[in-house]
Amino acid sequence: MSERFFILIADRNRNVREFMKRELIAEGYRVRVARDDREVLEAVESSDPPALVILDPEIPYGGALEVVETLGMRKPGLPIVIHSLSREDTLHPSLKRVAAFVEKSGNMEHLKETLASVLHHRYRAKSTA
Repeated sequence: MSERFFILIADRNRNVREFMKRELIAEGYRVRVARDDREVLEAVESSDPPALVILDPEIPYGGALEVVETLGMRKPGLPIVIHSLSREDTLHPSLKRVAAFVEKSGNMEHLKETLASVLHHRYRAKSTA
């Protein structure tokens, strides 16, 4: 299902970023990592933007809420998956445009299934080609 989709992983924890990167590359995705909101926005505005962003709500500097709002204005169709330790992070009204919420439980299979589902729904033509 990966169809060589480009996924951006934005997480405050280097070990989480690298673990997720290895797992998703093994699934056939192209992956880039971001340490903070500045790197997220830089990647999204690049000549090779991601098809999906996995976002830690506690990402440094502006934080996830600011990133979600900015991406909503600049890239309204870009799917965002919030990857969080707590479901409380899902309650803010600005997060209504987020494609999915996945709890950081260590269950990579659940995250992979969620990503595949979100990508399929957003890029149906590419995933069935």
